[in-house]
Amino acid sequence: MNNNIETVIREATKQDAEQLCSLFKQHALYEGHDLVLSDQALALLHLPDCPLTIFVVEEANEIKGYMSLIKQFSTWDMNYYLYMDCLYLLPALRGKGLGKKLMLVCQQYGKKHKLAEIQWQTPIENVDAIEFYRCIGAKHKSKLRYFWG
Repeated sequence: MNNNIETVIREATKQDAEQLCSLFKQHALYEGHDLVLSDQALALLHLPDCPLTIFVVEEANEIKGYMSLIKQFSTWDMNYYLYMDCLYLLPALRGKGLGKKLMLVCQQYGKKHKLAEIQWQTPIENVDAIEFYRCIGAKHKSKLRYFWG
């Protein structure tokens, strides 16, 4: 983080779609996946009723990170919770406190929408993310995530 450049965390707008798509692809590659965004998928970023709320990390009019959130329901708890779908920062911004700031934004968003619990997942091999989540006091449950179709 350059001391002369202001870093802003704000809710994404549809004008951010192109830069966000670039970050989505970089995030997928970072986690070992190939991401192809269809026109239909890209259109979701333009709809006012997109199921995700996305926050961006912006420096000098460039988006350098994002966090996506969605309200979900648990039949085990019979309650809604906030699911953090993704949190991604470009490598140059990691380790500078922005991840923690994004998590605080997530927590505030959850409180605002009366969602007491926040859930997310990270690949087991992403040891840096796991250590970060441990440092902020998050607990984990061991599960496997399956994909079908």
